[in-house]
Amino acid sequence: MTAPTTSAASAPAAPAAPDRPGPRTSTRVLTVALALVVLAAVLAVALRGTFRDGPLEPAAPTPQGSKAVARVLEGEGTDLEVRRYTTDAAQALAEGRTVLVTDPSALDAAQLDRLAEARASGHGHLVLVRPSFFVLAHLAPDIRPAGSLKETTSLGADDSCAAASLHAREIRVGPAEDVAKSATLYRAGDGFDACFRHGDGAAVVTGEGVTVLGSATLLTNAGVGDLDNAAVALNALGGDDGASALTWYVPSPTDPLAEEHPSLLDRLPDFALPLALWACAIILAVLLALSRRLGPVVVEPLPVSVRARELTVGRAHLLHRADARDAAARSLRTRTAVRLASRLGVRREGRLDALIAALAPHTSLAPEQLRTLLGPTPVRSDQELLRLSEDLDALEKEIHR
Repeated sequence: MTAPTTSAASAPAAPAAPDRPGPRTSTRVLTVALALVVLAAVLAVALRGTFRDGPLEPAAPTPQGSKAVARVLEGEGTDLEVRRYTTDAAQALAEGRTVLVTDPSALDAAQLDRLAEARASGHGHLVLVRPSFFVLAHLAPDIRPAGSLKETTSLGADDSCAAASLHAREIRVGPAEDVAKSATLYRAGDGFDACFRHGDGAAVVTGEGVTVLGSATLLTNAGVGDLDNAAVALNALGGDDGASALTWYVPSPTDPLAEEHPSLLDRLPDFALPLALWACAIILAVLLALSRRLGPVVVEPLPVSVRARELTVGRAHLLHRADARDAAARSLRTRTAVRLASRLGVRREGRLDALIAALAPHTSLAPEQLRTLLGPTPVRSDQELLRLSEDLDALEKEIHR
């Protein structure tokens, strides 16, 4: 029989290949890049976990948050508390506190009615940011939307502003990053003061215990520093002396009074989708890089005829390259056992004892030698593998005589 080849035949030396990064170098660079991306993502998530981010969140330092306004109010002595349920906000309003509703359009009729009842029963002040017509119908029927500003616009105070100017002379309103795509203008009936007009509407309306702010830029970290925006925000929420009680109401989708509750996707943070897309892009890049290492797919017509010698030599090279001596020895022993069992008429060649008993009368080897030759004896070197191949070949020749 033919033994697997353990040494390559001598061949003319191939010309030196040009220096270029091999597969291992590319893999190492890709692994380092992937590790850096994952580390950056983990750090971003960890930093985001230190505060609650979102539109007009009082603890968020992001452009859409309102940490700057909240910290200044607290520094001036304002008793600031954050609430997320309508019941808590209504109770604070009934107790006479100023209640800021950051997203009144997210409230349904039941929640708005609860706030309206609390305002009627107490002496609290309600501050609404960009309320819709539906919200105003419940909380301030004498105020109506009068248009919108989709571009950043500077508005000035005039002599008719009165209390609605909030000690500011000029403000800048318009779209707020990740909060609103435009600012809203309002008109009001008797008993209300309006200021910072543009056409038929005004950006600030106040009166009868309600203040309407038409632009979220007056409260966001990104916009509060423009012109006199800070004066409007601080005076609307903290009063002239800053010493007041403020409830910062950020409506929550999990509010028991809400008619519609969020799904699992709605509960995910804002950065979850970009992070998932980034992870998918990284995975696709890794798969593409790994697939390119295998080289292009070679198309061959089928069926393909391959010589038996080529298969034997090819498998021997693979086993030799992998240092799989035991696998090569097991293959040699199995093939030899099959042929010997067929020659001697042993049906269950898998039973080594039966094969050895059948071989004993026809060979000069003792049963212990046969068991060592055909059994799972480990092979420690290429020389032992060659010797095993020669011994198996000699055994077959002896049986075939």
